[in-house]
Amino acid sequence: MATYPRHKKARMLRDFMIETDMIKLFNENEVENTIFFRTAYPMLGEHKQVVINIDDTVYAAVQVLLIENVPQDKQGEVLSCLNDFNLQYPTLKYVLTKDHHIITSMFFNGDENTFNANLVLGTTIQMMKNIAEKHYGELKEILG
Repeated sequence: MATYPRHKKARMLRDFMIETDMIKLFNENEVENTIFFRTAYPMLGEHKQVVINIDDTVYAAVQVLLIENVPQDKQGEVLSCLNDFNLQYPTLKYVLTKDHHIITSMFFNGDENTFNANLVLGTTIQMMKNIAEKHYGELKEILG
């Protein structure tokens, strides 16, 4: 996808993905002023969509929809679990949304001069491993 000159951080991330031969794992699309890099990460036989959002602010975001439609009777236990997870990894935040979905997010700061594509991608991969190995199974166990 062609990007406009203003999307320097997205170009930096894409170039890093090309250099490390990871570009084939991601789909890329642009909506308004944001470029989305999407991939799927395996967790307990499922694939969870991982989205890296790059725009022209000093932030880049990584978000994952982990679980949809948490039942009302499980929400208290899930919230307690999410609060514990949030204390374990201060840069990774779990949220139970108003729509009863569990989303996790990480944010990175950096303008076009300080943006570090290696850090964003490397941290994203490591955190997805941690979620898959440590947290996702615990959430699935609570939900039955």
